[in-house]
Amino acid sequence: MRKVLIVDDEKLIRKGIRTILERNVADLDEIKEASNGKEALDLLFSEKFDILIIDIRLPQIDGISVLKKIQNLTHKPKIIVISGYDEFSYAKECMQYGARGYILKPVDKKELIEIVEKLKNELQEEENNLRLLSLQKIMRAKMFEAEINNIIFSEIDIDRFRERLKDMAIPVDEKIMAVYLLLPGDNSEQNDFSAEEDKLKLSKILPEGSYVSTIYNQRKDILIFTKMHFCYEDVKKSYESLTERKVYMGICDLQENFENVKLLYERAYKAALYCFILNKDIEFWSQISWREKEEFSQSDRIEKLKELILAGKQKEAIIFLESIFDHHFFNKYSADSILALSEKLYTQIVDWFCHHVPKKVLDIHEYQVLASIFNFTTISDYVNHFKKFVVEATEMISSLKGILNVKDEIDKAIKFINQNYHRDINMAMVANHVSLNYYYFSTIFKEKTGLSFLDYLNKVRIEKAKELLVNTDLKVWEIAEKVGYKNPKHFARIFKDITGLTPNEYRDAQKRLRE
Repeated sequence: MRKVLIVDDEKLIRKGIRTILERNVADLDEIKEASNGKEALDLLFSEKFDILIIDIRLPQIDGISVLKKIQNLTHKPKIIVISGYDEFSYAKECMQYGARGYILKPVDKKELIEIVEKLKNELQEEENNLRLLSLQKIMRAKMFEAEINNIIFSEIDIDRFRERLKDMAIPVDEKIMAVYLLLPGDNSEQNDFSAEEDKLKLSKILPEGSYVSTIYNQRKDILIFTKMHFCYEDVKKSYESLTERKVYMGICDLQENFENVKLLYERAYKAALYCFILNKDIEFWSQISWREKEEFSQSDRIEKLKELILAGKQKEAIIFLESIFDHHFFNKYSADSILALSEKLYTQIVDWFCHHVPKKVLDIHEYQVLASIFNFTTISDYVNHFKKFVVEATEMISSLKGILNVKDEIDKAIKFINQNYHRDINMAMVANHVSLNYYYFSTIFKEKTGLSFLDYLNKVRIEKAKELLVNTDLKVWEIAEKVGYKNPKHFARIFKDITGLTPNEYRDAQKRLRE
């Protein structure tokens, strides 16, 4: 029997999902609801749920934050995200935090049933497999993993940490090294069970007395603690074979005891990060520690690349991008400064473009993956995808050059509106009249007039209506028809929105002014 939690701030949506599940999905023992992120977290931390169906946009605590906070749950539910079209980037992030399904609103009944049935089957399969594993071993590993992540990412008391390790029979004063396995790229195919199974297999090929922990980040990297050196290349290749993912191995070969886990982690992670940046398989902290002091200015490079793209200089922009990611250049500087560079390239160039051009002109979703360099298996893959963005962005800029100087076309459009406001006209009709692309016309019309097409059309119609109200005795409904509104109530609402008065109030006020 399964337990489900539905989280959405709209009661009708929660009830609709509940009804679909109750009528169409068997073996659901209990279905509970929460209307906001805080209620959801309270339930998730106090009860065990098998399936979580959650909206991204929630009051108090949003859906993404909920998913982040439940990463450490011993019994983490299978997650289905429900969302609107405009929230795709958030849904993408949710997938990285373990979401197994993404359903657009309004929720499709068939799709929901199929995903829930699939997750039920996965749960059953995982439970069957887990029975074959040593429960004691798994629990011990999970406890160790939780403690390691707590000491790395949280401010916890070191004495408490020592006591917890002693409870797990781990020698806290023993000198150890750290080995970090960085796993960039797409990990959406790997479920929680397969990750645990791979980790157990990894433990078997490590020296006795080694400890393995998953790092609670989006990539689910692996951190190994060991008392002695081993054949790093063999272990790396074995784990790549198990996971079918590229592995970058960083080694902190300076021994410390378990009290200094955070320091061991930071050094091993930095060594692995340099492997990724420099496209190496294995790196030792002792060989790269000097680089941590080398920083470089990023703003000038980012601004120059942006200027080249905006100028439509495709070839120059690509050459300059390649110079930014030159192997010899990266060989000098700290990993943090290089990561910061990639993040700023996204926020100041890619994201900027995605928010300043029509969605139909530039494929926004395709380039959101550039938000993190770790979405790619290699730096080369990242740079190639960025080049693709540069090509499309510069071509878009070039195609717009002739259109950006369209004063005559906009003047022609305004003249057409002024002559035909009384007819049933729309933006598509006017854009076609001046021979401009619909989306280009929409953007440029607003740039030139300061108003959207519809706001401008309403403004013209209401100005004409004001003249008729003052200079004729026509009834309000007759005036509405003469200025292009078929529905008098709609006309009255638009009139009041613009003038602050109803048509009759405006007519009376003008009469009083003339008296």
